[in-house]
Amino acid sequence: MVRAAGTDAVLRAETEIRDLRPLFLPTSFNATLPEPRREAGRTFLDNEILRLGSSEAGPSVARMLPPVVTMSGLPLDHVRSVDMLSVDAGGLELGGFGRSAAVPSELVQQGGRLEVFSTETGQRVLAAVLALEAKPPTDQGWEPFELLAAVDRAGLAAPLVVSTTSTVEEVDIHFRNFLTKRFRIGDRLAPGFYRIVLGP
Repeated sequence: MVRAAGTDAVLRAETEIRDLRPLFLPTSFNATLPEPRREAGRTFLDNEILRLGSSEAGPSVARMLPPVVTMSGLPLDHVRSVDMLSVDAGGLELGGFGRSAAVPSELVQQGGRLEVFSTETGQRVLAAVLALEAKPPTDQGWEPFELLAAVDRAGLAAPLVVSTTSTVEEVDIHFRNFLTKRFRIGDRLAPGFYRIVLGP
């Protein structure tokens, strides 16, 4: 609009006044950008779109494998609300991989469990399930406890020492006598020092 010759000075001045271009280009010193804020409930992964290609209309994996969970013999996507009322209570329902009807094993009555550890190496040198005759003559509940034994070539070098109690003094005395006289722990071990652990 303004001639190069500059004959129309008023038109040139008006054009410069109404010019919409900024006087200075924005830099980090004279302009601040708003802080980027993440929208609530969104992450940067929401912009990534996973595109899997398949030659079929739907994946065929589900057709080749049996249903993982069934109810009344039907896969869960075919179960109606009425079918939930006719569930067989005798079977294991909604079982996943590796689930089966577990049959509990029958508990064998025992007098206790014994483990003997060498104090020098820390390795277990003897483990045994004690017969029912070793059961203490009390019905009080008792906790696993420990005894210390010193064994030489002739057997026990000293009486067994209770290092951790079973919380019932009668049980401590009973097992100390049983291991010394009936089980003969000194004859079963090589010379050395041992930690004996007894449990119900």
